[in-house]
Amino acid sequence: MKTSILIALLAVIPFCSWSQYVEPGKEIPAIEVVGTGEMEIVPDEIYIAFTLKERFEGKTKIEIENQEKELKKRLIKLDIDLNDLQLSDANSDFIKIKRKKNDVIASKDYLLKVKTTAQIAKVFELLDDINAFNANIDRVDHSEIEKYKNEVKMMAVKAAKEKATNLLSAIGETIGKPLLIQERETFEEQPFLRKTMAMANMAMDASEKQEAQLPELGFQKIKLRYTVFTRFAIK
Repeated sequence: MKTSILIALLAVIPFCSWSQYVEPGKEIPAIEVVGTGEMEIVPDEIYIAFTLKERFEGKTKIEIENQEKELKKRLIKLDIDLNDLQLSDANSDFIKIKRKKNDVIASKDYLLKVKTTAQIAKVFELLDDINAFNANIDRVDHSEIEKYKNEVKMMAVKAAKEKATNLLSAIGETIGKPLLIQERETFEEQPFLRKTMAMANMAMDASEKQEAQLPELGFQKIKLRYTVFTRFAIK
């Protein structure tokens, strides 16, 4: 769902423009107004960052390859597309950390895209089960963000035209063709909200895991805002 808010403001905000050339001495009576379009959309792409590290269970070394295989197997059971799992840095493979003089522990950083808060809860539970590290929500986005940005642009222009029409009607005048349209993008993607940070902490021991309840997550909507400065001729 999305809610739309049209706001018109009186301000000059130059950026890039479309305009019509007017010869000196042939100025056209005009009205200048600003139109603003706003929209809020619910994110449908949530990116979860986490790390897998080699570790020891007793004298047995748990390799990253085996952890990754288990991760992929569990993700398939959750109906999550494995194409949505990637290295957080596409150019990197292993980061090796020297723990002791003769012991090197490897780690890999991942980024997983999910689409719903229900999937988030299941993924964090999975990451806890396989002893992943540093799990957190990296960012949110929307799969059709460009389409909504274009809609907001159209809303801003329509708001400017409507405002100019209303102002001129108050003095018995009529709006003419546009002489100038200046735009300034102010798209703002709001950060997500989490009611608790406990889910991001993957260091719970077994007894804590049995008692812990996965917290409910809530997200702010992505807020898009776009402003245009316009000049319309007066007929």
